[in-house]
Amino acid sequence: MLMLRRWRWDHLVTEQIPALALMLNPAHDRAAQAHMARLAGRLGFIACHLPMGEDSALSSSDMELLIAAAEPALLVIDHGPPIETEGGVVGIVRSTDPEVIRRARARLDAGEDTRPLIVAVPLSIGRTMNEAVARADLDPRFVGDAHPRVSGIFGTFEQAQEQVLSIAQAGAEVLLVTVPDERDVADVLAQTRALVVGATPVILRK
Repeated sequence: MLMLRRWRWDHLVTEQIPALALMLNPAHDRAAQAHMARLAGRLGFIACHLPMGEDSALSSSDMELLIAAAEPALLVIDHGPPIETEGGVVGIVRSTDPEVIRRARARLDAGEDTRPLIVAVPLSIGRTMNEAVARADLDPRFVGDAHPRVSGIFGTFEQAQEQVLSIAQAGAEVLLVTVPDERDVADVLAQTRALVVGATPVILRK
């Protein structure tokens, strides 16, 4: 994982709980990725992640485009497979199961690891369940275990907010979401941001 702009994670993750990050779609062209990054940065996401193969590389012009678009968010290049340990990927959980998150939190704390605990999952929400289903069905990445209903955040806004609250209470500091590939992505990102805005004061009262 390569971070392309310096940032204090400890400062970021106290402004909203959990902090939000966006996984850019590697199948999109650079203009579409920049559009997504720009929306995320303006909505208060702290980072935009771009997954790339081990042998792939960004040109300097593409890198400058995405860094500028994501401001003030951080651009992160996810290069190649993540580092694995006996307990899974270091600092990353790919599940919304609170027990899985709590175990990962305990491993980091036991090792005095200062990295934030990231929950990286797919997301599809809507004003109705039918809207959440329709959005997920349009994205070819959301199949099998990668479907938000199975391994991510899924349902109406109210249902999704409860899921985000459980994730934060279990010890996650960053929620890295893969959102549906649909035309009205600005609406999806705005709804996603609102999930965290609503959850933060509940967590802070605990």
